[in-house]
Amino acid sequence: MAGELYLGGDGLARGYFNRSELTAERFVPNKFSAEPGARLYRTGDLARYLPDGRIDFLGRIDHQVKVRGFRIELGEIESVLSSHPDVRDCIVTARTNEDGVRLVAYVVTDEQQVNGQLRQHLLQQLPDYMVPSDFVFLEALPLTPNGKVNRQALPAPGQSARRRDAFVAPRDTLELKLAHIWEEVLKIQPVGVTDDFFELGGHSLLAVQLFALVESRLGKGIPLTTLFKRATVEQVANLLRQNDESESWSPLVEIQTGDSRQPLFLIHPVGGSVLSYLDLARHIGAEQPVYGLHARGLDAGQQPHTRIEDMAAEYLKAIREVQPHGPYLLGGWSMGGVVAFEIACQLRTQNEQVSLLGLIDSPVPSTWISAAKADDELWLLLNFAEDLGLTPTLLSVTQEELLQMSPDERLLYLEEKAKSAKLIPQYIDHAQAVRLYQVFKTNIKALQQYEPAAKARRITLISSEQSAKTFSDSTMGWSELATESVEVFTIPGNHYSIVRKPAVENLAQQLKACIAQAENIEQAIPQFI
Repeated sequence: MAGELYLGGDGLARGYFNRSELTAERFVPNKFSAEPGARLYRTGDLARYLPDGRIDFLGRIDHQVKVRGFRIELGEIESVLSSHPDVRDCIVTARTNEDGVRLVAYVVTDEQQVNGQLRQHLLQQLPDYMVPSDFVFLEALPLTPNGKVNRQALPAPGQSARRRDAFVAPRDTLELKLAHIWEEVLKIQPVGVTDDFFELGGHSLLAVQLFALVESRLGKGIPLTTLFKRATVEQVANLLRQNDESESWSPLVEIQTGDSRQPLFLIHPVGGSVLSYLDLARHIGAEQPVYGLHARGLDAGQQPHTRIEDMAAEYLKAIREVQPHGPYLLGGWSMGGVVAFEIACQLRTQNEQVSLLGLIDSPVPSTWISAAKADDELWLLLNFAEDLGLTPTLLSVTQEELLQMSPDERLLYLEEKAKSAKLIPQYIDHAQAVRLYQVFKTNIKALQQYEPAAKARRITLISSEQSAKTFSDSTMGWSELATESVEVFTIPGNHYSIVRKPAVENLAQQLKACIAQAENIEQAIPQFI
């Protein structure tokens, strides 16, 4: 048992010089001694006896805190944490936010991935309420000039410091919705789909709130006890799918709530999913509402659209449910830009305003895709692999080796590689992978056959440096489809890297500037469409 260490005996001081109040507080009567006037000194040190009679120093008693009604000695946590073989040094502090007190462990270790190990190590010897919510890994603890830990210099826990595991972003709409709920409850952003609820600081009281939000937002209730077995977004999403009931489908996905300003609508690229816009939305800023429009066919029992015009019509109907009238902010990366263009054309026929039509590295389809390519199975498969994020290094196979496989074997190979790289969830079965590929192929064919029947007034094109060098026409063919002008901006990177970290920051800054410019134009010219 841990307690405060008292000192007594012949060597005890008489008190503090000229500080009678402090002397009375720290030097107390020794009830264990028969000697009149004997006193004990309250050291303020937290300690305990070991079985062999030695005294184990645990820390300072004045570092005692109260968390969720429990009185906690921080030194006791530090003592257990220090006993882990991979921990060279550590300190535990308490930080207060709007939800109360959270314990934060600052750890010096040479190991790269010990977060989960440290948590389990603490749980073996301490109750769960004494296990820190956050683990911050440092090269060394900051010290004061006299060699003590400088608590004021300890950094606030952040995403990069909280854990060293690889962050896995949501990979479908359900995971995205659940991740938003995790973030709201835990006050942490972003949350990866493999992050453990309890390792991020969750506890039983927050778990109640979490499941209430899941039921109210998704209309699906699951027993609270399941969280203790399935504590990640990925696991809960898989459970919800097993219990899924049919519900009305909508192409609209809320990526970021934002505030009351105009929402930005981003149309899916050729893969059909809008999850490629997650990092872009965050870097634009939390105040900007962002919606994505994802494709039909990704869910079982659906057939994908085969024409760009039909996609645009359905997406426009969903957009107008959120924002009945313009001016609209539209955009899309790759194929998404082409569909956004068609939506803008349809809005013009309905006399609605479009203040921004932002095409992100999105060339006119006829400039890069031919009927021969759209029918070439190997070309489609390699582009599908790149769209999933499988770089040549991750793919680790030559085109000749792929040609030796049957069509089904090729897709199975890509599926396993994507799962190994955590690009798609482990629970995706082959039938789902087939649907992903079918949507991709159908969208490629729709692009190849698309012939714009109208023109947009203004187009904003943000191209990658690589594309700018590839296309002789800086507007990627859009100058023929704009009645006024095509404004072109070029940012570093290639077609895929500009929507991924770290290059996505450049894209976000440019798009944010384009939104601001569009809003200014809209104020100056109310009839701009």
